[in-house]
Amino acid sequence: MQLQALDTIHVSSVSSDNITTGQIFEIDDLAGKSLIERGLAIEVDGAPATKTEPVPAHEPAPETEAPETTEAAQPPPIANKAGANTRTKAG
Repeated sequence: MQLQALDTIHVSSVSSDNITTGQIFEIDDLAGKSLIERGLAIEVDGAPATKTEPVPAHEPAPETEAPETTEAAQPPPIANKAGANTRTKAG
């Protein structure tokens, strides 16, 4: 299974070095599905079997005006790498 890292991760079965954001790597199906479910990687098709350099960052999208709302804006939930959306600090 060919995956592209969405964050810097370390998978000892792939490499002794860290896998950087945007890097494409090959991994077994079970471990690959785990990384995808946790939001750490995405599957890519037709990718080369060797590691590649990180993908360059895209230019920021042009700014648009936010729609006006009468409710106070809620901060997005904090998500940890394991996928839990919980806050541990009172605030």
